[in-house]
Amino acid sequence: MKEKVILFVSLLLITSFTSIAQFGNERFNTNYTHIGKGDASTGSDVSFEKYSISLTFPKSLNQKGLRIFHTVDYAKTNIEYGIVPDLGVELENFHSIGYTFGISKPLKKGWFLTAFVKPNISSNFDSSVSWDELNLFGMALFTKPINQKKNLMLSIGAIYSNTLGFPAPIPVASLMWKPDKKWTINFGFPRMDVNYQLSPNTQLGANLLIAGENFSLSDKIRSEDGNTTIDNVGIMNIGGGIYLNQKIAKKITVKANAGHTFSRNFEFNDGTDKVVDFDLDNNFFVSAGISIGI
Repeated sequence: MKEKVILFVSLLLITSFTSIAQFGNERFNTNYTHIGKGDASTGSDVSFEKYSISLTFPKSLNQKGLRIFHTVDYAKTNIEYGIVPDLGVELENFHSIGYTFGISKPLKKGWFLTAFVKPNISSNFDSSVSWDELNLFGMALFTKPINQKKNLMLSIGAIYSNTLGFPAPIPVASLMWKPDKKWTINFGFPRMDVNYQLSPNTQLGANLLIAGENFSLSDKIRSEDGNTTIDNVGIMNIGGGIYLNQKIAKKITVKANAGHTFSRNFEFNDGTDKVVDFDLDNNFFVSAGISIGI
């Protein structure tokens, strides 16, 4: 259970920083990610592909520097099994629908606040969806330059999700360092990357990939042994790779990312109890997308 919480918190954190980046720079974003099968001798190897799209509507208010954001997003995840589980129901296609309301505001003494709340539903939508399947995720992040000469920027805050099982928010922190105009280094976990501005239109870097989701099942199903129920599917893939962001127009950027996973987790669960754990080998991943700036 402890490992699950750590992995899920990591996923929430990387999602948070991605959302903040979209708030600040992107109006439209679409992405495709593929993680290949392993060669597990048991036939329990699994590959994943995910298509996602998001649209952000920013609005500046009368107060200087104050902005609000509305983001709608949709994602579809396809799962391909080496041996398809005999569960009497299709568990290969899942969908996620979310809405985010965010706010960014300058504060006193050089601090800047970015906060948002995001309700979403992630399910196989095999039947009607109940309110129990609605997940709530929120974050507040305070950012401030702490050393102008060394270009150090500190971010501290907290995240909350009703899927973690904790009654209180979880504190988070990160540190960004820009040693010169071309290099940017982000310290911490899971925000860990190195960026190099090769030209005004080209950015190269190395980063950490975290791709995962927790999908609820519209209807509980029985496991293959018939002794336990399954009501959610958990996915987590962690890897490292290199990426390229290339501007092809003033506000249009093409993104590509490739590397290799070093930790993979895929489970059928009954609540927080594991029912089936797939033995997955690590493999290559590739991701590509297009974003349109604000």
